[in-house]
Amino acid sequence: MEEIKLVQLGNDERVTVLKKLGFGLDCEGYVLDKKGKPIICRYSQKKVHINTAAILPGSVIVINANPITMAEYFLELASKNG
Repeated sequence: MEEIKLVQLGNDERVTVLKKLGFGLDCEGYVLDKKGKPIICRYSQKKVHINTAAILPGSVIVINANPITMAEYFLELASKNG
């Protein structure tokens, strides 16, 4: 498996990256898709807030970054890469 490098971004940087990827934010700070609907984390099943948003390496998948969701992401990645 190739090495994955994670970079910690501040909220302003996250907003900039998300906007460049076509995402938006609502007035409460939740990340919105290109159609204006809230992004739901595929692991926590909760709306993704800018304070916890993680943009996964090599993708445009946005999740809530916490130890459990990150572990689930890496387990899924490892199972795909054998």
